[in-house]
Amino acid sequence: MDYGILLFKGILNTIIRMIPLSLYMGSLMSSLMFDNKKANILLFGFILIEGVSAAFKTVTKASINDQCALIKSETTNIAMPAPIPTSVGFLVAFFISDMLHTEKLNPVKLYGLVFFLLLTVWSRVNVGCHSVIDSLLASIIGIILGVGYYNIVQKYYNDLEYETLKPDDIS
Repeated sequence: MDYGILLFKGILNTIIRMIPLSLYMGSLMSSLMFDNKKANILLFGFILIEGVSAAFKTVTKASINDQCALIKSETTNIAMPAPIPTSVGFLVAFFISDMLHTEKLNPVKLYGLVFFLLLTVWSRVNVGCHSVIDSLLASIIGIILGVGYYNIVQKYYNDLEYETLKPDDIS
């Protein structure tokens, strides 16, 4: 296979592998630095799905697939409890639910989120972390959790407004 295609796939798979950490850190920094209450709600949802996944893995005594590890060494592998398609499915379902509830459907955002989810599913299958069925089921679980979580927090989430900073407010 062409070296350029392999390089592109490798970079893309690495980016997808880092997506959950990026989402969690972005939500955390937005919450801490800008006191963004909506980011707090989203961060709590991410923590919730990681907790549910960790509990599921503990109960079922699931092992970590070497291809799913964030950090690999000769002796150990470190991976997040939730599969990446579950985290991305949660995010996509949460934002699409918000668009549908507020009746602010943005087609570019909608198709971008769906493409992002499909790209994540493809990436996890491509690196051998999940089979197609595993990856799709993890996405569906994330979507169900995202819609359910949004329905629980929607009243509070939609009552919050983003702060509008003016140039004079910045010191």
